[in-house]
Amino acid sequence: MNNEIQIEHIPITELKSHPQNYRDHPDDQLEHIIESIKSNGYYRNVVIAKDGTILAGHGVVKASKKLKRKTVPVVRLDLDPADPQAMKVLTGDNEIAHLGEIDDRLLSEILKDVKESAENGLLGTGYDEKMLANLVMVTRPQSEIEDFNAAAEWVGMPDYDESSDQIKITVNFLNEQDMNRFFEILEIPKKDLTRVWYPAKPKDDMKSVKFEK
Repeated sequence: MNNEIQIEHIPITELKSHPQNYRDHPDDQLEHIIESIKSNGYYRNVVIAKDGTILAGHGVVKASKKLKRKTVPVVRLDLDPADPQAMKVLTGDNEIAHLGEIDDRLLSEILKDVKESAENGLLGTGYDEKMLANLVMVTRPQSEIEDFNAAAEWVGMPDYDESSDQIKITVNFLNEQDMNRFFEILEIPKKDLTRVWYPAKPKDDMKSVKFEK
């Protein structure tokens, strides 16, 4: 296999999703990808098999379609989409990042600076204001951040008014597929929900996710 990377700009209509792609890209995530493409272009290329099957970058392609882009930059590997090496690319693109360790304090400070200074705030970072406030609340000691209102104040959000007639439901899921099916049955748009990791655990641990509407 030739390891020299060559970037092609090919019609988006020639790309096809991998039949074993197991990661969904909900609308709220696509909004961030769209903003990133509009602001920064394609700084991370889509990777495809030799027949045009996407191995990495399904979300980028979906966002590009929403932007009505005609072409996207890709790196084409001389692999059949069913080749074990192709499957390594497919899974590695999704999973290797989970092995990294995150300095939550530094991340929250970076995101706060972005929120205060960037033209479109947090859009394009993968976070919104509520997610940032939740990150601050669950990763800092109570002596520093007492409750959500304190976290919201740190982020620069209005006070959170938890009225007495508000109803909350907490649901735990074993995996992303079960979560998606749950929302489909109840016809609840996921973009109206906030993901809260509590207690603080890796972001791919679905048992640690609470959804609030």
